[in-house]
Amino acid sequence: MSPYYVSSALEKELADQKGWLDEQDRQLYEDIIVNHVGVILRNRIQRAQKWVKQMDQIMAERDNSSGLIFSISWKPHTADSEQELDTKDLVQLLQRNSKFLSEEDLDRITKHFQSKIETAKELIQLRNEGSTLHQVLKEVLDYRKWFSFELSFRRVNEPKRELSNNRFFQFSGGEKAMAMYIPLFTAAYSRYKEANEMAPHIISLDEAFAGVDENNIRDMFEVVEQLGFNYIMNSQALWGDYDTISSLSISELVRPKNADYVTVIRYEWDGKQKSLVFEEDQEQKEFAINEG
Repeated sequence: MSPYYVSSALEKELADQKGWLDEQDRQLYEDIIVNHVGVILRNRIQRAQKWVKQMDQIMAERDNSSGLIFSISWKPHTADSEQELDTKDLVQLLQRNSKFLSEEDLDRITKHFQSKIETAKELIQLRNEGSTLHQVLKEVLDYRKWFSFELSFRRVNEPKRELSNNRFFQFSGGEKAMAMYIPLFTAAYSRYKEANEMAPHIISLDEAFAGVDENNIRDMFEVVEQLGFNYIMNSQALWGDYDTISSLSISELVRPKNADYVTVIRYEWDGKQKSLVFEEDQEQKEFAINEG
């Protein structure tokens, strides 16, 4: 055989094998990603979109003294290369039943994930992480990386603007606190809505509202109260006796003159007045709870 004939025959055989592998890949993507995994992705994306919508609605309903209103959106990413799809287009295809996808649609989905997987493999090789194919697929199919959150704000009689780092640092101390706490409280509340009706909605804060002025702390507690949270907070100076709070149990930790023990002094806030709780009163309450 001449070398040219062997070369031509090998090229043809390689092309045939590549075509066969491409067809296998296509069937794999259709059977696994479009059908089985596609169903899971559809459900999770729809669930996340619903959650973001709830968060945005809750944030829009918050009323505070500075007239600052926040909103949030979940923006789909654009394609990184010609072989890939924009997240918006990909999600639209995945949300359709695979039976109604055309050959062209299936081919577009296949090429998209093939490109993503090849890119992920190259990055892993550059990092020398030695990840397995399963880890690569897990990273590529993580739908959370297909989107990014965008936080916006609006003042009374002003248009809505994206909350960039530059604009955030122009806020006052209280406004910065609201820009951080309100989205976090809203996110926790939205997730708790999926819990059982009897489940407690608990949050805890360490060094709560540090650096925030009294008026804005009052507003922050009002948000916590409006969202119906049960909460545990600690701080060096925070008492929590604000008119926006209906009731509160307060514990002051006292260590007299560098003693080797810490004393707990208890108070109760009823929405209007802070009262000292004596030990016998506490014991009677605990007894009544146990009896009940």
